[in-house]
Amino acid sequence: MLLALGAQPVAARLSAEELGQPVSIEDPAGPVGLMTLPPAPAATGTMPAVLLVHDTLGPDQRSLPYVEQLAAAGLLVLEIAPEPDEPDAEVVRRGVAALRAHPGVDPARIGLLGFGGGARAAMLATVDQDAFAARALLYPGCAGLLRDLPAAPSRGGLLLLHGAEDPANAEADCVALAQRLAGGAPTRRVMFRGASYAWDFPSAEPLAPWLYPAPGDAGRVRIRPWPALTALSATEVASFFAFALSWGGL
Repeated sequence: MLLALGAQPVAARLSAEELGQPVSIEDPAGPVGLMTLPPAPAATGTMPAVLLVHDTLGPDQRSLPYVEQLAAAGLLVLEIAPEPDEPDAEVVRRGVAALRAHPGVDPARIGLLGFGGGARAAMLATVDQDAFAARALLYPGCAGLLRDLPAAPSRGGLLLLHGAEDPANAEADCVALAQRLAGGAPTRRVMFRGASYAWDFPSAEPLAPWLYPAPGDAGRVRIRPWPALTALSATEVASFFAFALSWGGL
């Protein structure tokens, strides 16, 4: 069953200038990613965190409004830095391990935010782990994940966002994927009418579409940036994680 999660207020969005400088995190294998702390982390105890996995071509400015909103909601964010650019199982697992080992992070309250191919890579990389208390998947290539993920549901709540005009994330496939992953946890699937793949991709020419590698083996898909929808989806994601990880769980 797909359940609508009650909308929860989060703190006002922070600007990039108000965020602290991201800190580079490394492990014995090298750089893991960039960590952004909330503006007023807890003085004692541990805090929830979100692992952010970028799309197929690696880090871009797409993540910035989400990091701003997540930090405003009191969440630590670790953006993994894949080498080479395309995210793979190893770098995702290293990101999870870095968060679990961080003294300021509660390992039972780690969420996943994945964009496109990054969402797909993170789900496949952690299929044999109990890694995330909540997952927000943005246009993850629903058909490919349905094909490649095992039938067993994952732990924790799920937020699945996709566009109605995105051929790489057809409505029927995303409905089936949400049902596959839901298990007994609350699930919210949102399909944005008029949106294509990666509506949150920044562009100086928002009306000029171009092609981007689709998740998995789905070829390329057209992008049409939509700044107003980006603000909405970033708020949706931050509210979901604030409720799931900070305010008593789903």
